[in-house]
Amino acid sequence: MELLLRNSLLILIIKFSIFCSSEEICNTAGCVRAASKIINTMNARLDPCTDFYEFACGNFIRDTVIPDDRMEISPFTEAGNMLEQQLRALYSAPITADDIRPFVLLKTFYQSCMNNSAIEVNGLLHLRELVNKLGGFPIVENVNWNENAFDWQQAAYKLRRNGLNYNKFIKLDILPDMKNSSRICIYLDQPELDLGKDNLALGAEDGTVEAYTELLVDLAVLWGADKAFAKYEVKNLIEFMQTVANASQSDEERRDRASLYNPMTISELQQKYPTIYWLEYLNNILILPQSHVTSKTQVSVHSPHFISVIDDILRRTSKRVLANYIIFDVIRSFEMFVPDEIRNRELQFEGVLTGAEQREPRWSQCVAKTTASFDLASSSIFVRKHFDPESKKSVGIMVDDIRNEFIEILRKTEWMDSTTKQTAIDKAKAIKSYIGYADELLDNKKLGDHYATLTLVPGSSIDHVRNISIFDRDLEIDLLSKKFDPGDWRTRYAATEVNAAYAGYENSIQIPAAILQNVFYSKDRLQALNYGGIGYFIGHEITHGFDDQGRKLNVNGNLEDWWAKDTNDAFLDKAKCIIEQYSNYTDPEVNVPINGELTQGENIADNGGIKEAYLAYNAWVKRNGPEQKLPGLKYTPKQLFWISVANCWCTKTRKEYLASSIPLDEHSPARFRILGPLSNFEDFSRDFNCPLGSRMNPPHKCKVW
Repeated sequence: MELLLRNSLLILIIKFSIFCSSEEICNTAGCVRAASKIINTMNARLDPCTDFYEFACGNFIRDTVIPDDRMEISPFTEAGNMLEQQLRALYSAPITADDIRPFVLLKTFYQSCMNNSAIEVNGLLHLRELVNKLGGFPIVENVNWNENAFDWQQAAYKLRRNGLNYNKFIKLDILPDMKNSSRICIYLDQPELDLGKDNLALGAEDGTVEAYTELLVDLAVLWGADKAFAKYEVKNLIEFMQTVANASQSDEERRDRASLYNPMTISELQQKYPTIYWLEYLNNILILPQSHVTSKTQVSVHSPHFISVIDDILRRTSKRVLANYIIFDVIRSFEMFVPDEIRNRELQFEGVLTGAEQREPRWSQCVAKTTASFDLASSSIFVRKHFDPESKKSVGIMVDDIRNEFIEILRKTEWMDSTTKQTAIDKAKAIKSYIGYADELLDNKKLGDHYATLTLVPGSSIDHVRNISIFDRDLEIDLLSKKFDPGDWRTRYAATEVNAAYAGYENSIQIPAAILQNVFYSKDRLQALNYGGIGYFIGHEITHGFDDQGRKLNVNGNLEDWWAKDTNDAFLDKAKCIIEQYSNYTDPEVNVPINGELTQGENIADNGGIKEAYLAYNAWVKRNGPEQKLPGLKYTPKQLFWISVANCWCTKTRKEYLASSIPLDEHSPARFRILGPLSNFEDFSRDFNCPLGSRMNPPHKCKVW
């Protein structure tokens, strides 16, 4: 009732302010919606100079109730919810004669995913057949499992042929060569683990490890294992994961791009790491004839220490443990397509990590799975229905404005030598921008040709997922036989991503259609809000090209040391300030400190991106004149810019998810993505008259760009 009365009063205030001073107030539908959103979101009673995050987001944090099936609510999830409903309507529409084949495939997959009754009856049967095809499940079969028939390399080959994850022991990536992005290279790397390196180091003392151990035991019992035996087997499996984690690099160590680039021919690889017959291994994983590798084929080793010890680790580990390890991964990867009895046990584990008490509705999960499985088809069907092409043009102008401001920042930077500075300017000028979607998504023939070899025959969703996985891997591996085309429309970020990205390998930023909505962008509201919204993210992605990792790539996206020593030292000193600033933050809700070293790239990009967007907005005002205010709000357009920036991160998160994600996430928690950068900007303090020494205007400030 209180919220209803407040909203009614809000509408009256907005209408009255429009009536009283229409020349000074923006009264477009977009401005009215924006004003309503800001008023409902902020806590204007607080001092913006004490805690701007609480000032801009306080009411949202107080009033938002996280649904039982969600781990957090934010502008990203709100935009995602809107997108989800749009896609649901498109996916669930009947298949018609007018549908092009990619849309038929997409709808067929969604309908199969939604057939929960068939999954309850046949899902486990189909998965058991698959497990038996892979050699069985030792933890269930006990002494009846044939250990002599298992070989870890042969197991990897079976996984690849069956459209399953073959990267459990050695990760194989197909990516542009880090020093020559015009060619595609094979990368060998350490695998991704289900649990964090730090969690595994603590072992049974860690709550996440304990919950994971209990999950595997219970899953094994549901599959038919004896519980006492399952506990013994899972204990051995956890010890194996700890060994693998100990041999792996930390996320902080892997921020050094140069250390990850270790090119060699397969012949040289064989000499350096002789215990694995690499030519056989790679050809059985790659499979495609046109991608047949020879002893002269070049690969790059991302994690040399890991590759040097993994075979010894595998030889010393029981075959039962290795087989259990991959089968657990297989059955858990199909969690969506098994009976609820098993799914509910997975939900309990997810609840430990995220705090969510319920699973999202079936339709929501199937929308997400369909979108991920058909990135191009889903992007195409979405933009044809829901994206305004005019947004491409207006956001493109913003990209040019913000890029120009970053170039000006480079020109005025005193700690860079002239040669390094000019190279940086050239790189900034060369950044390509891909906004909204690729035009080829509207070309029926090109889209149809892309999916020409994919067939979904009537059957189980498990078979559909496997077929799509094989299709995707074959397309990826086929790139080995071609020169990499950075303009290839198929490599763009999906238009359905509520996100943005910097692609270092080609020096480009990508702003998908799905993020051009909600608090991030609207064509009929103040530009102050747009520059503080999507403009901030544009600047963020541009700055990624010059953060601790992106700066090591040249104008073409190739790994190159183009920094003079003194300039390099100056950058490291400024980055150290950012690292120390954020390392001194501890999240007040869960009392977990931020890892300033792990998050430095995102923090540098946040600080730079907001500054560039602010300067670009000021330049826009000089060209176009001052903007009006929003109805019902006293704040100037410049103040609204900062409020818009903060509103991008108004987030209510479950404590369980916050506590488990902070140590692993390269991004700082939402609160500090506002408090950190804004406390470093004199412009912010001036616009809100924050006295020097206040929390938002500390005497000591950090600045890289």
